[in-house]
Amino acid sequence: MRGRFRILVHSTAIAAAALALPALPAASADSVPGGCAEVRVVTVRGTLEPQSGSLLLTPLGGRIAQESGRRTTVTELEYPASMNPDSAVRGVANLTTLLNEIAATCPDQRLVLLGYSQGARVIGNSLDARDALTARAAARIDAIVLFGSPLFNGAEPYNRGSFDPALSGTGPLRLGALTEFADRLHDYCNAGDRVCQGGDPAAGFANAASYGHFAYFVNDNRDRAAAFVREQLG
Repeated sequence: MRGRFRILVHSTAIAAAALALPALPAASADSVPGGCAEVRVVTVRGTLEPQSGSLLLTPLGGRIAQESGRRTTVTELEYPASMNPDSAVRGVANLTTLLNEIAATCPDQRLVLLGYSQGARVIGNSLDARDALTARAAARIDAIVLFGSPLFNGAEPYNRGSFDPALSGTGPLRLGALTEFADRLHDYCNAGDRVCQGGDPAAGFANAASYGHFAYFVNDNRDRAAAFVREQLG
Protein backbone atom coordinates (compact mmCIF):
# COMPACT_ATOMS: atom_id res chain seq x y z
CA MET A 1 0.00 0.00 0.00
CA ARG A 2 2.87 2.38 0.81
CA GLY A 3 4.50 1.60 -2.55
CA ARG A 4 1.29 2.39 -4.39
CA PHE A 5 0.96 5.65 -2.45
CA ARG A 6 4.49 6.68 -3.43
CA ILE A 7 3.70 5.99 -7.11
CA LEU A 8 0.58 8.13 -6.93
CA VAL A 9 2.50 10.95 -5.26
CA HIS A 10 5.19 10.83 -7.93
CA SER A 11 2.56 10.68 -10.70
CA THR A 12 0.65 13.62 -9.28
CA ALA A 13 3.81 15.69 -8.95
CA ILE A 14 4.84 15.05 -12.54
CA ALA A 15 1.35 15.74 -13.86
CA ALA A 16 1.43 19.05 -11.99
CA ALA A 17 4.80 19.85 -13.53
CA ALA A 18 3.37 19.06 -16.97
CA LEU A 19 0.51 21.46 -16.42
CA ALA A 20 3.02 24.16 -15.57
CA LEU A 21 4.87 23.76 -18.87
CA PRO A 22 4.26 26.62 -21.31
CA ALA A 23 2.16 25.63 -24.31
CA LEU A 24 3.64 26.65 -27.63
CA PRO A 25 1.24 27.98 -30.27
CA ALA A 26 0.40 25.65 -33.13
CA ALA A 27 -0.22 26.79 -36.67
CA SER A 28 -3.83 26.50 -37.73
CA ALA A 29 -5.10 24.86 -40.91
CA ASP A 30 -7.61 27.70 -41.23
CA SER A 31 -4.76 30.14 -41.87
CA VAL A 32 -3.23 28.06 -44.66
CA PRO A 33 -4.22 29.06 -48.22
CA GLY A 34 -6.10 26.22 -49.87
CA GLY A 35 -6.32 24.34 -46.58
CA CYS A 36 -3.16 22.28 -47.20
CA ALA A 37 -0.16 23.12 -45.06
CA GLU A 38 3.26 21.84 -46.05
CA VAL A 39 3.43 19.79 -42.86
CA ARG A 40 0.70 18.32 -40.68
CA VAL A 41 1.46 17.07 -37.18
CA VAL A 42 -1.12 14.56 -35.95
CA THR A 43 -1.17 13.98 -32.19
CA VAL A 44 -2.86 10.96 -30.61
CA ARG A 45 -3.34 11.52 -26.89
CA GLY A 46 -3.04 9.13 -23.99
CA THR A 47 -5.81 7.62 -21.89
CA LEU A 48 -8.07 10.19 -20.20
CA GLU A 49 -6.22 13.16 -21.69
CA PRO A 50 -8.70 15.78 -22.96
CA GLN A 51 -9.78 15.94 -26.60
CA SER A 52 -8.80 19.62 -26.50
CA GLY A 53 -5.16 18.60 -26.40
CA SER A 54 -2.59 16.24 -24.92
CA LEU A 55 -0.58 17.64 -22.03
CA LEU A 56 2.47 15.85 -23.42
CA LEU A 57 2.03 16.04 -27.18
CA THR A 58 0.28 19.34 -27.91
CA PRO A 59 3.21 21.48 -26.69
CA LEU A 60 5.56 19.23 -28.66
CA GLY A 61 3.43 19.61 -31.79
CA GLY A 62 3.50 23.39 -31.38
CA ARG A 63 7.27 23.33 -30.99
CA ILE A 64 7.67 21.25 -34.14
CA ALA A 65 5.43 23.68 -36.01
CA GLN A 66 7.59 26.62 -34.91
CA GLU A 67 10.89 24.92 -35.63
CA SER A 68 9.96 23.36 -38.98
CA GLY A 69 10.33 26.59 -40.95
CA ARG A 70 7.33 25.50 -43.01
CA ARG A 71 3.61 26.16 -42.98
CA THR A 72 2.46 23.63 -40.42
CA THR A 73 -0.84 22.61 -38.88
CA VAL A 74 -1.35 20.48 -35.77
CA THR A 75 -4.34 18.12 -35.65
CA GLU A 76 -5.60 16.34 -32.54
CA LEU A 77 -7.03 12.96 -33.56
CA GLU A 78 -10.64 12.59 -32.48
CA TYR A 79 -11.13 9.35 -30.56
CA PRO A 80 -12.36 8.37 -27.07
CA ALA A 81 -8.97 7.86 -25.33
CA SER A 82 -11.02 6.13 -22.63
CA MET A 83 -10.69 2.88 -20.70
CA ASN A 84 -13.38 1.22 -22.80
CA PRO A 85 -12.10 -1.85 -24.70
CA ASP A 86 -13.09 -0.39 -28.07
CA SER A 87 -11.36 2.97 -27.55
CA ALA A 88 -8.09 2.09 -29.30
CA VAL A 89 -9.98 0.22 -32.03
CA ARG A 90 -11.97 3.36 -32.79
CA GLY A 91 -8.74 5.34 -32.69
CA VAL A 92 -7.16 3.09 -35.32
CA ALA A 93 -10.20 3.44 -37.58
CA ASN A 94 -10.24 7.23 -37.19
CA LEU A 95 -6.50 7.63 -37.71
CA THR A 96 -6.46 5.41 -40.79
CA THR A 97 -9.37 7.35 -42.30
CA LEU A 98 -7.70 10.68 -41.48
CA LEU A 99 -4.34 9.74 -43.00
CA ASN A 100 -5.94 8.33 -46.15
CA GLU A 101 -8.06 11.47 -46.56
CA ILE A 102 -5.07 13.76 -46.04
CA ALA A 103 -3.07 11.86 -48.66
CA ALA A 104 -5.95 12.16 -51.12
CA THR A 105 -6.79 15.84 -50.56
CA CYS A 106 -3.30 17.19 -49.78
CA PRO A 107 -1.02 14.81 -51.72
CA ASP A 108 2.12 16.88 -51.15
CA GLN A 109 1.61 17.32 -47.42
CA ARG A 110 4.26 15.78 -45.16
CA LEU A 111 3.02 13.98 -42.05
CA VAL A 112 4.38 13.73 -38.51
CA LEU A 113 2.68 11.34 -36.06
CA LEU A 114 3.01 11.74 -32.29
CA GLY A 115 1.48 9.25 -29.84
CA TYR A 116 1.51 8.78 -26.08
CA SER A 117 0.43 5.65 -24.19
CA GLN A 118 -2.89 4.51 -25.70
CA GLY A 119 -2.25 7.00 -28.50
CA ALA A 120 1.05 5.24 -29.26
CA ARG A 121 -0.88 1.99 -29.44
CA VAL A 122 -3.33 3.55 -31.90
CA ILE A 123 -0.49 4.68 -34.16
CA GLY A 124 1.38 1.38 -33.92
CA ASN A 125 -1.68 -0.71 -34.74
CA SER A 126 -2.61 1.63 -37.60
CA LEU A 127 0.83 1.27 -39.18
CA ASP A 128 0.84 -2.48 -38.59
CA ALA A 129 -2.49 -2.81 -40.42
CA ARG A 130 -1.07 -1.80 -43.80
CA ASP A 131 -3.99 -3.27 -45.74
CA ALA A 132 -6.15 -0.39 -44.46
CA LEU A 133 -3.59 2.41 -44.87
CA THR A 134 -3.03 3.39 -48.51
CA ALA A 135 0.45 3.32 -50.01
CA ARG A 136 0.17 7.05 -50.72
CA ALA A 137 -0.63 7.80 -47.07
CA ALA A 138 2.21 5.60 -45.78
CA ALA A 139 4.66 7.32 -48.13
CA ARG A 140 3.74 10.79 -46.84
CA ILE A 141 4.71 9.95 -43.23
CA ASP A 142 8.11 11.50 -42.56
CA ALA A 143 8.41 11.06 -38.80
CA ILE A 144 6.75 8.98 -36.08
CA VAL A 145 7.40 9.50 -32.38
CA LEU A 146 5.90 7.27 -29.70
CA PHE A 147 6.08 7.59 -25.91
CA GLY A 148 5.23 4.85 -23.40
CA SER A 149 3.69 2.46 -25.90
CA PRO A 150 2.11 -0.80 -24.70
CA LEU A 151 3.18 -2.22 -28.11
CA PHE A 152 6.87 -1.57 -27.31
CA ASN A 153 9.19 -4.43 -28.32
CA GLY A 154 12.52 -4.12 -26.53
CA ALA A 155 14.51 -5.63 -29.42
CA GLU A 156 13.63 -3.05 -32.10
CA PRO A 157 16.48 -0.89 -33.50
CA TYR A 158 14.40 2.31 -33.49
CA ASN A 159 13.84 2.23 -29.69
CA ARG A 160 15.05 5.16 -27.61
CA GLY A 161 15.23 5.98 -23.89
CA SER A 162 16.43 4.38 -20.66
CA PHE A 163 14.54 1.10 -21.23
CA ASP A 164 15.82 -2.40 -20.51
CA PRO A 165 15.99 -4.18 -23.93
CA ALA A 166 15.10 -7.47 -22.24
CA LEU A 167 11.66 -6.08 -21.38
CA SER A 168 8.71 -5.24 -23.62
CA GLY A 169 5.29 -3.68 -23.28
CA THR A 170 2.07 -5.18 -22.00
CA GLY A 171 1.07 -6.18 -25.55
CA PRO A 172 4.17 -5.92 -27.76
CA LEU A 173 4.09 -6.06 -31.53
CA ARG A 174 5.97 -8.92 -33.16
CA LEU A 175 9.60 -8.16 -33.96
CA GLY A 176 9.85 -6.40 -37.31
CA ALA A 177 6.15 -5.47 -37.50
CA LEU A 178 6.98 -1.83 -38.30
CA THR A 179 10.14 -2.41 -40.36
CA GLU A 180 8.67 -0.39 -43.24
CA PHE A 181 8.71 2.69 -41.00
CA ALA A 182 11.89 1.91 -39.01
CA ASP A 183 13.93 4.73 -40.56
CA ARG A 184 11.17 7.23 -39.68
CA LEU A 185 10.35 6.04 -36.16
CA HIS A 186 11.61 6.70 -32.64
CA ASP A 187 9.87 4.71 -29.89
CA TYR A 188 10.68 6.18 -26.45
CA CYS A 189 10.41 4.03 -23.33
CA ASN A 190 11.56 4.89 -19.80
CA ALA A 191 12.94 2.44 -17.29
CA GLY A 192 10.22 1.85 -14.73
CA ASP A 193 7.40 2.54 -17.18
CA ARG A 194 5.20 -0.49 -16.61
CA VAL A 195 3.25 0.16 -19.80
CA CYS A 196 6.29 -0.41 -22.05
CA GLN A 197 8.56 -2.28 -19.61
CA GLY A 198 7.26 -5.59 -18.43
CA GLY A 199 4.03 -4.57 -16.73
CA ASP A 200 1.29 -7.04 -15.85
CA PRO A 201 -1.15 -7.34 -18.79
CA ALA A 202 -3.88 -8.37 -16.35
CA ALA A 203 -3.48 -5.07 -14.50
CA GLY A 204 -4.62 -3.14 -17.58
CA PHE A 205 -4.61 0.63 -17.20
CA ALA A 206 -3.19 0.34 -13.66
CA ASN A 207 0.24 -0.09 -15.26
CA ALA A 208 0.09 3.58 -16.22
CA ALA A 209 0.27 4.54 -12.52
CA SER A 210 4.04 4.12 -12.60
CA TYR A 211 6.62 6.86 -12.26
CA GLY A 212 8.31 5.95 -15.54
CA HIS A 213 5.09 6.44 -17.49
CA PHE A 214 4.90 10.10 -16.45
CA ALA A 215 8.62 10.85 -16.68
CA TYR A 216 8.29 11.85 -20.36
CA PHE A 217 6.92 15.17 -19.07
CA VAL A 218 10.16 16.06 -17.29
CA ASN A 219 13.06 14.20 -18.95
CA ASP A 220 14.76 15.10 -22.23
CA ASN A 221 12.79 12.73 -24.46
CA ARG A 222 10.66 15.51 -25.95
CA ASP A 223 13.79 17.53 -26.78
CA ARG A 224 15.28 14.52 -28.51
CA ALA A 225 12.01 13.86 -30.31
CA ALA A 226 11.81 17.45 -31.57
CA ALA A 227 15.39 17.22 -32.88
CA PHE A 228 14.58 13.92 -34.62
CA VAL A 229 11.49 15.36 -36.34
CA ARG A 230 13.43 18.47 -37.38
CA GLU A 231 16.07 16.23 -38.96
CA GLN A 232 13.45 14.10 -40.70
CA LEU A 233 11.80 17.16 -42.20
CA GLY A 234 15.18 18.34 -43.44
